[in-house]
Amino acid sequence: MGVFTYRARDLRGELIDGTVNAESIMEASRFLRAEGKYVLDITPGVVRSMESRVEQIRTVEAAKRVTRADVIEFCHQISVMLEAGVPLGDALEAFNAVGQQTHFRRIARAIQDEVHSGATLSSAMARWPRVFPPITVTLVKASEASGTMALMLGRVSQYMNKELKTARQIKSAVAYPCVMIVLSLVITVFLVTVVLPRFASIYAKRAALLPAPTKIMLALSAFLQEHWLTIAMTLVTLGVLAALFLRTRYGRLSVDWTKLHLPVVGSMYRQLFLTRSARTLATLIVSGVDLLEAVAITRGLTNNAYYQSLWKQVEFDLEQGRSLSDSFSQNRLISPSVVRMVSAGEATGRLGPVMEQIGQTAEEELDEAITRTTQYLEPAMIGVMGAVVGFVAIAMLLPIMTISRAIH
Repeated sequence: MGVFTYRARDLRGELIDGTVNAESIMEASRFLRAEGKYVLDITPGVVRSMESRVEQIRTVEAAKRVTRADVIEFCHQISVMLEAGVPLGDALEAFNAVGQQTHFRRIARAIQDEVHSGATLSSAMARWPRVFPPITVTLVKASEASGTMALMLGRVSQYMNKELKTARQIKSAVAYPCVMIVLSLVITVFLVTVVLPRFASIYAKRAALLPAPTKIMLALSAFLQEHWLTIAMTLVTLGVLAALFLRTRYGRLSVDWTKLHLPVVGSMYRQLFLTRSARTLATLIVSGVDLLEAVAITRGLTNNAYYQSLWKQVEFDLEQGRSLSDSFSQNRLISPSVVRMVSAGEATGRLGPVMEQIGQTAEEELDEAITRTTQYLEPAMIGVMGAVVGFVAIAMLLPIMTISRAIH
């Protein structure tokens, strides 16, 4: 069902503008005529004045800066107000009337205008795919049919809150080794290009007495100083080529394969994708969404090519009449224990609660995997950084000891 903007005259002959929800322009015209309106013009979508179009452009730009925390707050507050018996329109007005003016407030006001014009909340949210993920729109749409919007918005808020927590955990686990690597490289380059050359003049007259580590570092320092421009251009070129490669299908497949098979980190990523998939599927099934549609949404929210292929195959198998557990059993990305639990859920008609249990278990295992990964990476990165910086420091100080022994 879409939104149509119309211009018409009422029974008193006055000119009126507004919007109406309908499947087609013909159906929208019939609705308006049944209300006693003479239709002058009707256009798909919401058409606004020039001032409103400028505001709409600003709202589109604001949508690019909306955070997931803003959406969680919106869903939670609207859910609480609806649970308290406040009508949806009044709840939206109250949300927009209180609080600081953020980027999300523009989106919320646009949704409020749509709802006041007769649009459903799900259709108003669907106009902002950058802000509201498909699962949110689907759950709200299902709640509109079942009359459980307060409950469903609360469930959406809980789902997105868990997703946000998981994303922050993964970023924290991955950011630490990245920061340590960059810091190690910066310190090493600084020592080799700035500090070590000052020692070179001291060591120049006694080159024959220099130990091998010092000779290696002095040669590296001289090479970097003489060819720094070539090295910089080479690194930039490689960076550009890598960025272009990652945009190709083979490049994305390579990155996704690496994530799943990296030592230590690979198990964490595999658990992450399982947790997200199970959590999404469970939320949709428990909310009454058709299994095939739930699988399609889960596939769309998966950002790994191999797991997307898994859900695509599951979707195909379901269309062919196979069960979810049968489809899972044919893929190595799904563990046998998960297949057995899904099979039991299908046999007892409790697939939704079973998927919730799988999602909860996977989330607990993900927390353990993140903790384990961090425990392994922290000492490893400290050791690597210490070894690199220590080698450079020893290479600078070792000649002093060697020369002093030679003098004595």
